[in-house]
Amino acid sequence: MHISRCTVGIGLLQAIRAAHAQTAIASTTETPAPTTATVTVVDVPTATATTGAYFPPVGSIEPDYSAEGLDELWNVIGSVEAPPFTTTVTPTASVALPSPPPPLYPAFFAPEPKDILPQYKFPAGFKYGVATAAYQVEGAVKDEGKGPTMWDWASRQPGGVADNTTGDIVDLNYYLYKMDTARVAALGLNTHSFSVSWSRILPYGAADSPVNQEGVDHYSDVIDTHLEYGVEPVVTLFHWDTPLALQAYYGGFTSPKIVDDFINYAKAVFSAYNGRVKTWYTFNEPRVFCEQIASYPFNVTYAAGVNTSTAPFHCAYYLLKAHAGAVKAFRAMNISGEIALKNDDFVGTPWRANNTDDAEAVERHAAFQIGIFSDPLYTTGDWPQIMKDTLPEEYLPRFTDEEKADLLGSADFYAIDSYRSWFVSAPDNGVAACVSNTSDPNWPQCNLNMVYDAQAGWAAGVLSDPGTDWLGATPDGARELFNELNRRWPSPKIYVSEFGFSEPFENERTQLYEIKQDVARTNYYMTYLGEILQSIHEDGVPIAGIFAWAMIDNAEWGSGISTKFGIQHVNYTTLERTYKRSAIALSDFWAAHQS
Repeated sequence: MHISRCTVGIGLLQAIRAAHAQTAIASTTETPAPTTATVTVVDVPTATATTGAYFPPVGSIEPDYSAEGLDELWNVIGSVEAPPFTTTVTPTASVALPSPPPPLYPAFFAPEPKDILPQYKFPAGFKYGVATAAYQVEGAVKDEGKGPTMWDWASRQPGGVADNTTGDIVDLNYYLYKMDTARVAALGLNTHSFSVSWSRILPYGAADSPVNQEGVDHYSDVIDTHLEYGVEPVVTLFHWDTPLALQAYYGGFTSPKIVDDFINYAKAVFSAYNGRVKTWYTFNEPRVFCEQIASYPFNVTYAAGVNTSTAPFHCAYYLLKAHAGAVKAFRAMNISGEIALKNDDFVGTPWRANNTDDAEAVERHAAFQIGIFSDPLYTTGDWPQIMKDTLPEEYLPRFTDEEKADLLGSADFYAIDSYRSWFVSAPDNGVAACVSNTSDPNWPQCNLNMVYDAQAGWAAGVLSDPGTDWLGATPDGARELFNELNRRWPSPKIYVSEFGFSEPFENERTQLYEIKQDVARTNYYMTYLGEILQSIHEDGVPIAGIFAWAMIDNAEWGSGISTKFGIQHVNYTTLERTYKRSAIALSDFWAAHQS
């Protein structure tokens, strides 16, 4: 029964009116509300990336840690949209979960969440929660001393974001975090993984620049709020929002200077929140991040001597050194808890059975997509041999013996953002021909993802929204993936640090009752959770936590707000949050399967 669940203090309309008398925002009751969005739209041409992005020549802005220096950095961004209120909203009434949604299907076809594998429970201490990232939900882009980030800049470049929206306001979680935490607690979930914005702690990013105490105090209260509601805070230090200052000063993660600046930032955060945060990530999906900076619009922001071909691998090298340095500091400072980074992607299955070229392609995929960050931390301290055999040193800098020693063992657990698992095939011209030809469009990875089978052309899974063509619901591949991760990069525990689904065409729906009925996303979660339970109990994989992406609809990077991953809908006119069917299903599954 939903009425027996935890209720917590929250009253959206009343609280926000108290915080900012001029603002009127709808209440949190689960009744239909208009969903036409009023969002932050950048006044840029509807041009594509070919019109080009503008960034001041790297090194042309000298470090200046005065107010004038910060203004100079914000001038690179241009005008920003101020939030409708600037006071933290305190919950005043209670969150009432909606009445249970009717079953999706007849019981003979699909069981209710509580009836899925009822013989299995999650282990004691299991982390069962949601995930977000600072840029994607916080808004308040320039408030309380924050410096600009590279995504504040990228969202303003022609074609940088598909729908021309920014993160200026988005969910305004920066001021609504108390209510968002209360809504997670009302579902009975016990964990929230979120990121700290580097440029809120250090607006200029650099090691010799001043700390912004308002930023430190803000996240301190965010953490305390989570603890008060019984929702464990899991903190990521970096989720892609590089301080613009460091990109302007020296080229960000394409420069060795980033290493010391990141370590200094990490130490500041460790010191501020030691004892209250028990699980830490240094970096989110470093492979995706480093590939991202090799693409438009970031490809005009490199350090001298770096180009689009070498940028991903130089980024990976400096990022791993920054990770190892931060973990060394974490341990030297006797910070309580555990630390690692968040991997992503999948190992893959050969597209054609008994095809040696496809089997080799799988190994190349595993090396370039996961091994690039997992081999150094868990098995060898070094790059995968496949990468070293393929890439010359000018592309892939080599680690010294000391660097290898620092890297190996610099993770206390294994974390994987596990969204899907596709087939992998060799390129049409074969792996060998691709590897030997640096001008081949598939070089250096020399493998292809296939989203349908080789026999009859059936799709490998339920396809997601067209805005996320990389994603499909492939639960049948989950156990194989977890087994492979456990075999290739063994660790005492595994966290499924993100998994989730973009409901097809959700952004085109206009009625709240349509939006709440996220059937594909609900099925995604229920099937994956069943596979995870079987991985734990039948395969002995030490999965110790799962984190659903995402707590609420948010700014999905280059897709803007047009692609929806949230288990809660956000009305961008009122900022009202509404639980979707997937949120209730996640809650019901946990209530029935927790120890």
